[in-house]
Amino acid sequence: MRRILIEMPLDDFVRLKGGGPFYHAIQSFSVVQILRSGPEGVTMIVRIRPKDPTAAFDALARLTHVNMQLIDSSGDVFTCLMKTGRATSPLRRLGKKAGGGYLVPPIEVEGERARLTFVGKSRDIESIMSRLSKHGFHYRTVSISDLRLPATSPLTALTDKQLRVLSAAYEQGYYDRPRRVSSKVLARRLGLSSSTLVNHRLKAERRLLSVVLGQLPLAHAS
Repeated sequence: MRRILIEMPLDDFVRLKGGGPFYHAIQSFSVVQILRSGPEGVTMIVRIRPKDPTAAFDALARLTHVNMQLIDSSGDVFTCLMKTGRATSPLRRLGKKAGGGYLVPPIEVEGERARLTFVGKSRDIESIMSRLSKHGFHYRTVSISDLRLPATSPLTALTDKQLRVLSAAYEQGYYDRPRRVSSKVLARRLGLSSSTLVNHRLKAERRLLSVVLGQLPLAHAS
């Protein structure tokens, strides 16, 4: 798995993400944590600092079409819960058409620049970057590196394929109740047969349980 951090002008970010009036009214924006991500939308915790330090949170919230709920405010910085609906922006379609790759924190806006982080297989990252260029988005690569999990993480017990399937299942709502995506649909999105997806998912779940229950030490999990 690879991680790439890119930077682009705010105007290109707005064209990619949408929400121009909102992003042009803030000095900084950062995603603290993504709580849920899938076809039906994204729920995340974000921090916002408006350009006008006297701006009220409600006034900023009215500039965007997404649901924003204030969690805390400190000075002119607001921490809030942001919920988007079914995503139709070019940003969402990029990952879907590429067949893989995920947008993850850090996702930041500072002044007239924005930074985005993607993780995925090398071919997924290359496909997303190619589509950005194809559609006329300007960006520069800040850093690119291997995505390494902490040695103590149970996820190190999984193969790349198992990790990809399990991550996608979680992100897209397979484990939600009610379930937001079926195995058949998830397999199609990942370009796998249903039987292959189920096989990878069951093996991944068994390995994780073995590690958590202490039956498979991490040192012998690979």
